Amino acid sequence: FSLHCDDSSLLIIIVLGSINSYLKVLVMQLLTILKLIQLPAALALGPGGADTMFKDFNNAFLVRSGGDVYYKEALNNGNQSGTWSGSLNILGAQDAYERTGDPKTKTLINELLTTWLKSNPPNANPDPWAWDGWNDDLGWFTLALIRGYQITSNEAFLHPAKSGFDYAFRRGWDTQYNGGGIWEENPEYAARNNPPKEATKEALSNDSLGKVACLIYQSTLDRSYLQKAEQIYAWVSKNLLNHATGQVNTGIHMNGTRNTATAVYNQGTFIDYANLLYTITGTRTYYDDAKKALEFGRDSLTTNGIFSNDANYLNTWADEFARGAGHFVRDNGLWDEYYSWMVSNADFILKNRRSDLGITWNAWDKATPSDASLTSNKFVSAMAWLQYTPATVPSEIGGIHTIVNQRTGMAIDSAGERENGAKVVQWGVNNSLNQRWLLTQNADSSWNIVNLASWKALDFPGESKADGVEMVLWTADRDENQR
Repeated sequence: FSLHCDDSSLLIIIVLGSINSYLKVLVMQLLTILKLIQLPAALALGPGGADTMFKDFNNAFLVRSGGDVYYKEALNNGNQSGTWSGSLNILGAQDAYERTGDPKTKTLINELLTTWLKSNPPNANPDPWAWDGWNDDLGWFTLALIRGYQITSNEAFLHPAKSGFDYAFRRGWDTQYNGGGIWEENPEYAARNNPPKEATKEALSNDSLGKVACLIYQSTLDRSYLQKAEQIYAWVSKNLLNHATGQVNTGIHMNGTRNTATAVYNQGTFIDYANLLYTITGTRTYYDDAKKALEFGRDSLTTNGIFSNDANYLNTWADEFARGAGHFVRDNGLWDEYYSWMVSNADFILKNRRSDLGITWNAWDKATPSDASLTSNKFVSAMAWLQYTPATVPSEIGGIHTIVNQRTGMAIDSAGERENGAKVVQWGVNNSLNQRWLLTQNADSSWNIVNLASWKALDFPGESKADGVEMVLWTADRDENQR
């Protein structure tokens, strides 16, 4: 007889044939025992799975050398992962911090971005990274930097994030063709190719930079960035989004012809962008667009519900979808609708890891090959998905809420204040952004509470435990006095 276990069942093939009766009794007893045992699913998502995936990614690719900290190009290539590809790896580390609030991961992100800027310094203003004609590259540069600023409060990341976005928008936004939109590769750069290429406007350049504009607005409350975010979104909605299906088309040519190809990363970047605008403005259209785009990705860009792509030319594939879906489901309390599907993808990721290194490539439904030349980017998507898929169904406490005092019936309100140290007040319930708070959980089960009007966190000044201390707004840092 033989026994075979997989992730969902126990298959037992028994050939009794001519074996003696004594052995037959043993076999039947074994069958009886197995019927009484509920075997756990092999490599199923469980507590610690996301931590392990991040640790294994770091063990495989993180390099510390001469004061520099970076992710290397591949297992067999110790060079620092490049410009935009290095940014994509750092975004994965930021996903891990977002889940845990771990101070050590915050330090790591500070080190990674400091090394990245040292290796890829922006040019003198007003044209940072002018050597790169691809506006989506500047999108990934600045996205890693602005998220890094929000995590670390290091001003060294805020300035290049702003100047990089400003430059990409200034050179890339064009109204001569297609009524607006940002070029993927700016025309003057595309013309230098041999042979010259036609410039197009694509989802990745517009949606990545749109996300950056949203995050700069959250960080600075400079409404000009919110206005640009809404301007870019309106163009994407008109020109690249199929409102009937939720499909995000790849791009549009100068003559107005659309490239209707699909990609999981296009879908995911759009979802995250739409969700950011929904949380910032409360405008329901953004929520509806994000939901339809998520469901198109789930239903049309998977194989039996599982994301998988083994194309050699790809770097990442589903990391942006992990962020988009993860944020949308978390912020809007949609776990009942999407959790089991997210776990199914996580289980395939874990099932198909390399047994020696614990890392999973882009093809989640296939065993990860032992190929040392695969770039580190190919393993980011799986690691990111785990950061947004909790081991158990999250509490209903998470997401966006109004917090109401049961005795007074009044809501905690930021009173329109936006400066650090401003005191919160009680106010009659009106569901305005002043009264909307985003609750996210740390690895230690504590909660952070961030106001959606000021994008400041609810904070106990000086970590005081005295009665009567008034709570204030402060830049979100997830330190003890904000948990």
